Amino acid sequence: MSSLRRRLLRALLLPGVITLMGGVLAHRTAIDVIGAAYDASLLNLADGVAERIRGGEQRLRMDIADGGVALLRSDTVDTIFYRVRHDDGTLVAGEGDLPPADAISVDAPPDYYDTVYRGQAIRGVRLHRTVDGRGFYVTVAETLGKRQAALERLLLGFVAAIAGLVVAGAAIVRIAIPSGLSPLAGLSARLAERGGNDLSLIDPASVPLELRALVDALNDLLGRLASAQAQQRGFLQDAAHQLRTPLANLQMQVELLGAAPGPQQLDHVTRATVRVTRLANQLLALARAEAGERLILDAAPVDLAFLIDDMLDDWLAQADRKQIDLGVHRQSARVVGDGTLLRELMANLVDNALKYAPTGGRVSLHCATHAGGVLLSVEDDGPGISAQERERVFTRFYRTPGSAGSGVGLGLAIVQEIVRVHRGLLELETPASGAGLRVRVSLPAAQPDGGAER
Repeated sequence: MSSLRRRLLRALLLPGVITLMGGVLAHRTAIDVIGAAYDASLLNLADGVAERIRGGEQRLRMDIADGGVALLRSDTVDTIFYRVRHDDGTLVAGEGDLPPADAISVDAPPDYYDTVYRGQAIRGVRLHRTVDGRGFYVTVAETLGKRQAALERLLLGFVAAIAGLVVAGAAIVRIAIPSGLSPLAGLSARLAERGGNDLSLIDPASVPLELRALVDALNDLLGRLASAQAQQRGFLQDAAHQLRTPLANLQMQVELLGAAPGPQQLDHVTRATVRVTRLANQLLALARAEAGERLILDAAPVDLAFLIDDMLDDWLAQADRKQIDLGVHRQSARVVGDGTLLRELMANLVDNALKYAPTGGRVSLHCATHAGGVLLSVEDDGPGISAQERERVFTRFYRTPGSAGSGVGLGLAIVQEIVRVHRGLLELETPASGAGLRVRVSLPAAQPDGGAER
């Protein structure tokens, strides 16, 4: 894109050209108006001369005294010429050599003409009248002094107007445009002075109204960056805190194994290693889920039934160890998203259900299309979660009082984040039996063109 300054200059070019064309048109119109006004005055003078013609026995005569002739010719700027002659060309009064010499038709309208007479350019009018049954021609002409003076004044005014427009345009280019762009320059300077960690919002009142939409967009971006930064900082703090104890325990078990090797100590090391590995994997899964909005920009349709089939053997092995009845009811259900995140979502839900279900208990997984979307539900007959605790269990590292197992409280937080980035809905319910927990996840179904239903 070209610079904003150039865009403004180009925007001013068209109005300038239109103004110039309008000025030229106005000038030509004014010339026509001035000419029409002076032509009307000239015609009135010719009519006045015709009114002074009287009939006679032999020839026509002009009834005007010498003083009247002087008054007829009086003009402070121009010289007036006139001529009156019979239809046969006989001179009645005035200058006999005043052009034109040819006659006009009797019923013709007044005839205006331009010519040169006695070395001067003149504008004249001639007309035909009749008195006492005898026709005559009246011709009146004048030099062009008044017309030229009026046109010169008009041209001077036009040039002054154009000069004013040029000066105004130059002022706009040199003063108005830089002044109008100065708030942008000031905003740019303030942002350039900021440190890399300064994500404070910009005060909308510090910029003109026209820039507030831009500032609002910048503030929205800065707010999201600050939120992401705080989230990342919190994640690192939580990870450091949560890893400290398991790693210390692992180190202690390794030291004990070195001091007194034996099957029992080896088993302790193995279990400590499993806990640390699981915690690290969950922390990585949480980090990936928080970055899900960026990941699903390149999302593709994923069939949840395929993911379930891929993980089913591991779930069945876990269920067999606790003699849990694992029921899986699944249909082909396609959603647009990240396959790794969706796999993590289902793995967390089923792992939690298998962990909290009692020995000999029951866990069921249901996946199908429903009401234009995809419904995924996992149900167990374990201790469940009370209504008072259901909001808190999504908090990272929170475990309900009296929880069994060695979890760290990240499973449902990961599930919630994955559901959020996939624009779904997560609900915790009590099954119809009144015992245990049912987790329902509703996700937009993939459309035939590959997009997700909104």
